This record gives sequence, structure tokens and C-alpha cells, in this order.
Amino acid sequence: MRGLIKGSFNHAVGKIGIRSALRQRAFHPGSAAQIISDVNRQIVQDIEPSGDFVTLFFLIIDTASKELSWVRAGHDPAILYDPTSDSFQELGGSGMPLGVDGRYNYEEQKGVMLSREGVILLGTDGVWEAPDLKGNRFGKEAVYEAVRRYHQKSANEILDRILSAQVSFQGSAKREDDATLVIIKTLQ
Repeated sequence: MRGLIKGSFNHAVGKIGIRSALRQRAFHPGSAAQIISDVNRQIVQDIEPSGDFVTLFFLIIDTASKELSWVRAGHDPAILYDPTSDSFQELGGSGMPLGVDGRYNYEEQKGVMLSREGVILLGTDGVWEAPDLKGNRFGKEAVYEAVRRYHQKSANEILDRILSAQVSFQGSAKREDDATLVIIKTLQ
């Protein structure tokens, strides 16, 4: 799987334009870092003067070796759950949002191997920062607990369980931010 993205897109940039640039560049050879650096150079000309920017998490999954390669561009890290060790790992790394500096070279992170029935979660902070009526936040621990509890279910079921738990936690509290979530699950 090449070029899975999850990002926050500023309205002035337009997510269709960014997705198009990423897809076009991802079809050509190069590492995740080269792809994101090239896309950044391409879009910075359009958005740098406005002060707008784009955050994203770009992930390449080598389905044969189960190795992950990723670039973090100002977005929250992805989260990897390994059910064999019952452990969570944030797929971090440095990287500024796209559109800020056309000379910036992004760094690729790699080496994490997916285990059988491993789960990767990519999301916006609107999921774990969702408040209840008292101002308490849903929190990453609640997300971790849902993944741990339902990791044997399908990716769609895990997603539904997390978002249902978040909605239940929030009750009638006002939604302050978008809550976007992508779940990837290995089957073998």
C-alpha cells in the first residue's frame, strides 16, 4: 500500500489539490521523505505567502515484508497496536507542516514491523481531545482501551467502537473539532 495519507487541510489550499499532488508524485519512484519533500516544494509556491499550511501523516506499508515507512508533517503521530505484546507505539518523527518552507527536507522513519492482527490508527486530535460537559477530555487512553478490547474485530468495527465511545463520553457537549479516524488492520 503506497501513499496512505491522513491530514488536516486548510480551506485555502483545498484537500483535493493536495491529494492530487500526493497521488501524482507517489506514482513515481522515491522514498516517503522524497515524495513529501517534493510535494511540499510544489505547494509552497501557492500557499506560503498566505501563511496557510497543511498537516499530514504519510504512510507506506510494504505488504510483503510488513515494514512501515512514514513521514510526519506536523500531524499527530499514527498509533500502532501490537496484540502479541499488548503494546502501543506512536509512529512519531519530526517534520513541519507542508507549505511553510520550500527548502525543508522531510525525514523518513522506518523499521516497525506489523504483527498478525496489528492495528494502525491515524486520527485527528479531535478524537482524543473531545470534551464532555465538565470539560474533561476523552483521551488517548480511552482510544487505546477500545483498540485493545476490540482488536480482533474488523477495522470498521474497531472504528465504530471508538467513535461510539467518544460520542457516548461527550453526551450533549458541543463538538469543538473534527474527529477523523482511519483504522488499518493486518489480517495475517
